[in-house]
Amino acid sequence: MRSLFEKIFSSVGGLAPTTNQKDDIMSNYTETMIAKIKSAQPLDLEKAKALASDFGLSHRSVISKAKSLGFEYIAQPKRVASKRVGPTKGDLLNEIRRSLALPEREGDLTKAELSSVLESIG
Repeated sequence: MRSLFEKIFSSVGGLAPTTNQKDDIMSNYTETMIAKIKSAQPLDLEKAKALASDFGLSHRSVISKAKSLGFEYIAQPKRVASKRVGPTKGDLLNEIRRSLALPEREGDLTKAELSSVLESIG
């Protein structure tokens, strides 16, 4: 039994459309562009940016295309977080507790401890 779609399509004199997955895949890259990416191997960020400006695409697109084609890409080393400068909040709390002879414990100052701080500075 034919599907409703096939019945309607055949009644207007056409054949059911077929799809070819290979033809459905679109690409922003021509064979020339791919050849330029291949010749720039090993690809790095600077080369990807230069190619991207030539192609009118983003450097991320160029990197992604290179990786999808199996070309070598050398990523930049990850940046290490910068070291903190100055004391932390915990350090300041510990110093306040030490200078006012408050008991040592973790966490923020309690209401009683804050009252003690206020008395000592007032």
